[in-house]
Amino acid sequence: MPTSPNPSRNSTGKQDPNRRSKTRFEDLADLLPQIVFEIDEKLQFTFFNWNAIGITGYAFDEQAPDRRSFLSIIRPANHAAVTQFFDRLMTEVTSGHVECGLVAHNGIEIPAIIYASPIIGEREIAGIHGVIVDISEKIRLEQALALTNQKLNMMNSVTRHDVLNSVTGILGLCDMFAATDPDNPSRELVFEIRDLVVRIKEQILFTKDYQSVGVCSPQWQDLRQCVRDATPAAGRSGVQVHLPGTGGEIYADPLFGRVFSNLIDNSIRHGKTVRDIAVETETAPDGSLRIRYRDNGTGIPAGEKEKIFDQGYGKNTGFGLFFIREVLGITGLSIREIGTFGSGVVFEITVPPELWRAHGTG
Repeated sequence: MPTSPNPSRNSTGKQDPNRRSKTRFEDLADLLPQIVFEIDEKLQFTFFNWNAIGITGYAFDEQAPDRRSFLSIIRPANHAAVTQFFDRLMTEVTSGHVECGLVAHNGIEIPAIIYASPIIGEREIAGIHGVIVDISEKIRLEQALALTNQKLNMMNSVTRHDVLNSVTGILGLCDMFAATDPDNPSRELVFEIRDLVVRIKEQILFTKDYQSVGVCSPQWQDLRQCVRDATPAAGRSGVQVHLPGTGGEIYADPLFGRVFSNLIDNSIRHGKTVRDIAVETETAPDGSLRIRYRDNGTGIPAGEKEKIFDQGYGKNTGFGLFFIREVLGITGLSIREIGTFGSGVVFEITVPPELWRAHGTG
């Protein structure tokens, strides 16, 4: 690497404090396991620590001018992205990071992240300095985790399919037994068995939904469309659903629309007198969005407002509201019940400012 013949003294023979500080920086950089570098505005190396040589296998020095370019260690497919990244840092005078691939002397590619910021001179940007982190182990762990999840999901799917087939068989036998002798006093017992088997079936089906929570990346979703897609079940029950007057987009798990499907199903099952459901929105002073789901049913007793979100709580599977909170929590949305018992439920979903946007602002 380029060095000064007298690293700590200037032309008068006195110690140069700037050079002394530079030497301390270089000594510290050589202790780090990552690549530490400095480049000029033309992306030519002006400094790198010993681990740059150890990791890439290149011997960078002034006798190898073709190896002085920073891009010489970057995978060709990433040259444009890295160049644009450095241009942005120097133009906007900011720091940042970019993921790319290094190419070692033996041709092996090393996945890495470059963390960098501009070197600010007295009158202008003098270059870039930063750290390159080898993320090979991180990539290997992610791939191993993805493979493990794939195997677990396959096993769960096969097991669930086999169990559901058996459950369907039991339900068929219950129906056949009940039909053979309408006067048999055991029919009531068979009906109770059938109800329990149906409950087991619903719990098994829930595992399929819950297995999908958090699997796919969150995305921006239109609120009004999510509510609209959830309304068909309500229409079949004679319940009218009023869409929010204004909506916008919510950054949430892809299963966000199921939140409203489950809330509507919950109202129909437990609201007793429910005939109208409305979804409204309000922007809070702190910039968050409050989505309020209302029905005109019986409501939730004060002592149960938090319990209803517990796993297993309820008259049916006990997973509906638990599932809703899990889906919302993936991106930091929260839900609570704030209605008055006897006047219907009011579920309030709070969306942080950075997780919602008005239409046309994306």
